[in-house]
Amino acid sequence: MAADTTPDYERLASSVTDADAAAFVHVGDRCDPDFSYCAGPVRPERRSAFVLTADETALCVPESIVESAERAFPGDAVRQFDPDRRHPGLVAGDALAERGVEGTVLTPPAIGHDAALYVERAGHELASTDAVARARERKTDAELSRVERAQAIAGAGLDRARGTLGAATVDGDRLVHDGETLTAERLGREVDAAMAGAGGDPARNTKVGVDGPPVDPAVSGGTGNEDADAIPLRPAAAITVSVAPREPGGYHGRLARTLVVDGDGGWERRANVAVRNAREAALAELSEGEGATPASVRGEIVAELGAYGFDAGPESEIVVDELGGGVGLERREAPRLSAGGELRSGTALALRPGLSDPERGHVELADVAVVREDAVDLLGDHSTSMAVEK
Repeated sequence: MAADTTPDYERLASSVTDADAAAFVHVGDRCDPDFSYCAGPVRPERRSAFVLTADETALCVPESIVESAERAFPGDAVRQFDPDRRHPGLVAGDALAERGVEGTVLTPPAIGHDAALYVERAGHELASTDAVARARERKTDAELSRVERAQAIAGAGLDRARGTLGAATVDGDRLVHDGETLTAERLGREVDAAMAGAGGDPARNTKVGVDGPPVDPAVSGGTGNEDADAIPLRPAAAITVSVAPREPGGYHGRLARTLVVDGDGGWERRANVAVRNAREAALAELSEGEGATPASVRGEIVAELGAYGFDAGPESEIVVDELGGGVGLERREAPRLSAGGELRSGTALALRPGLSDPERGHVELADVAVVREDAVDLLGDHSTSMAVEK
């Protein structure tokens, strides 16, 4: 077994034991976050099978990647099969038979119906489990290192955004960079290039907002359906850049800032003070580590926004809907800030206080904090200032 084990197979095994089951099986590929968790560093493009029994953790992969899988898989065994001849669900059933497994087999809700049928036909009753989702929520140190790397990649993107805006010159009511009009799409491309240069994958999650919520600049310039290249960035515009890159192992970061090159203050400045203090209130709620609830973190954010005179009531149309939540193999995953229960040590939590008024503008911050046993760590030290240094 590899020394740097990212998945916590002991937690999965405990879930099997607690359910009085005989094994756990999942069938999927690298696009399935639950399967990616089970497979660890192995990221098969074609559907593969993961089988956990009382005495073995095995990964069944297409023969074309078996050598790389054997080097990377942190479990006990790697088996190969021909995906053009055998279904991975059938392979999983065979693996259970080889280990002499009898009884109920746990599977995640996301397992395909076809794969489930193959395991059932091998003589096993299936029972759904959220064991993988719960394991993903409370991350290992190896996983948190990956999230931290992803957050550093996100920081490289935001640094490029600040640098690009800071280097831009003002030509009337537009910004010019390297002799060309700077647009939301051009800024997004600069951000993506910086994150790729830092070793990450932008994952098509980069969004830029101009006096409004961040959107994909390749789809819309932020106002209507006009071509993003045709919409110049204005010096006084509040420009929100939101990124959620992946590091090579598939874990995400999340970072967002609203930036202004030459603004006149007003609503945006007051909103930025409010969201900065809302972030600090959330961190204070988490300062004693595990035990805080997602709802209490959300409550602190909302209360602080309301303290600055913004409508933060239950029917508010100004406080952004998503104020944060878990981050990992998905840029948005459990726990949601609306969820019950307590936050446990090892949770990577995005904090995203934001205000959005269709007539006034949009301001948000997003960062990632890690809940520890008796503390909270903010990943990265990224400026929360709106002002862009020239």
